[in-house]
Amino acid sequence: MSKRKIGYSASIINRLTLLMFFLGAIALIALSFSIQVANDAKGGAYMVNQLGLLRMKNYQLLTMIPLNKKEYNHLNIFMDISSSKQHLMLLKRYGLMNEFNRLETDWQTRLITKIKQAQKMDDIKSDIENYVIRINDLVHKIDQNTEKKIQHISQIQQLFIVIIALFLIAQIYYLRYCLLAQLKKLIDMAEAISNHNFKARFDIRAKKNEFDLLGQAFNKMSTQIESQYLLLEQQVAEKTAKLQQTNKIVSFQYQAIKQLHTSEPLCERFLRILRELEELVPLTQFQIRFYESDDPKHYQQISYDNEQKLPYCQNPTCSACLISSKPEQKNGFQRHWYLQENAEKYGILFALQSDEVILTDEQENLIMGLIEQMTTAMKLERKIEQQKQYLLMKERSAMARELHDSIAQSLSCLKIHLSCLQMQSDLTSQNSIDLLATMRKEINITYSQLRELITSFHLRLNQTGFYASLVELIEEFNQKLQLNIQFEYHLPLNIINSKYAFHLLQIIREGLNNIYKHAKATHVIVSLKIDDNQIISVCIKDNGIGLQNDIKQENHYGLIIMRDRVETLNGNLTINSPPNKGTQIMVTFKANKTIPFKAI
Repeated sequence: MSKRKIGYSASIINRLTLLMFFLGAIALIALSFSIQVANDAKGGAYMVNQLGLLRMKNYQLLTMIPLNKKEYNHLNIFMDISSSKQHLMLLKRYGLMNEFNRLETDWQTRLITKIKQAQKMDDIKSDIENYVIRINDLVHKIDQNTEKKIQHISQIQQLFIVIIALFLIAQIYYLRYCLLAQLKKLIDMAEAISNHNFKARFDIRAKKNEFDLLGQAFNKMSTQIESQYLLLEQQVAEKTAKLQQTNKIVSFQYQAIKQLHTSEPLCERFLRILRELEELVPLTQFQIRFYESDDPKHYQQISYDNEQKLPYCQNPTCSACLISSKPEQKNGFQRHWYLQENAEKYGILFALQSDEVILTDEQENLIMGLIEQMTTAMKLERKIEQQKQYLLMKERSAMARELHDSIAQSLSCLKIHLSCLQMQSDLTSQNSIDLLATMRKEINITYSQLRELITSFHLRLNQTGFYASLVELIEEFNQKLQLNIQFEYHLPLNIINSKYAFHLLQIIREGLNNIYKHAKATHVIVSLKIDDNQIISVCIKDNGIGLQNDIKQENHYGLIIMRDRVETLNGNLTINSPPNKGTQIMVTFKANKTIPFKAI
């Protein structure tokens, strides 16, 4: 895999190298000028020394006048100077070469001849002195040029010092405001990253240098770390929220199980639990429908978020039906779940779900688990009620057996003995005959009442409750009467307990049985309802011939048993039967147990 080379257009190293190069070049130029001036000063001193030798040699020759031929070699005074080309170049740079050549030519052409011819010092003394003056003048000019050179190089060095100082200032500025500032930004960014602040960014310039490349790498690294950090934070938040949600679900399930198995009314338990469920799942407007029998058309439905409390609620402290719901979802659809077990339906749970929401598996499992618990609670409620019915029926069956085996047998024996007495031929007194007939009639009435009582003791409730047993009773008399009884049932669910249910069913059976035997009716109404004062009214009405005088008598055993049962209910019995205008039997009693369900 080929590595992509990262390029940059403003290298810091190149800039620093260029600055160092400029500083070095300036220093070399200044040093070269200094060396040249030093060489010139050295050469000027040499020439001054040589010219001073020339003066000494001139005075020496002046003292040697006259000269002999052996001393002519002393006349070659320019030999050492002429052989030093390096120092002669100094005279050229100073512009004194012509003057030096004139001195040398004048010596060679004129003074040497005069010195050879001179016989005494005075002959040549003036010439020598003039020649020395010319040498001194040349020395003075060399000194002047050397001083000028030194002054010039001093100025140049000062200029170079200024230039170097400017370069140093520029370099310091560049290092401080270009390098150190960028380095400080990188350090600040690194500290921000170490403090989990990934928002800081390095400003990348158009012309990139090494710091810009480092800043770009820092920016990329910070972006990646920020994304990873945010991802980790999101995952941690999601895990935390999931754990909190799981904890809420577990706590909700625990509290729901506890609340489902309390002694509070069923509606209060269910409604509070369903409202709490709204906070855990994206569903609203929970409603629950309860079945009291196998007939799905007869149900009672409860919900919360009602404007006022149901009028027949007997629990003044309960406000479950008034609990407010979450805002209603728009563009939603209704879902339902059956509360059933082994094909036995206890009810249906309804809820509103938005079209934009999909329940998770965890939420679905929570709802299904709650439905199972609610089904179990309803099943236990029904089992408890059935157990009460079983104990009551067992007790009544035992009483029926005792009555059948004791009093019923005795009454049968009395009936036989009375029949035997009536068949005696020696019975001549009319009073005795009438008394035996009256006794036989009373025994027959008593026996019939006893048989009716035994039959009522053997009466059994349907396993699903009072309503189902009442429906079976209505169906039974529909067949007997060969008509359809108008049945109106407007009672809350399970308001009639097992003890009251036996008596109420027997009252209705007795009323329908009277219609079957005596009324000759073509239309029968059986209605049950409850008013705002929790008074239950049971009305049995027909359009038959009404009660006859012999049936209205106090000793009519059916009405007697009916009144006894109404008294057991702590209620009132009213019979209204105008001649040939039918009969209306009205039973009213106070509800002893109410679950505030809204009848549908």
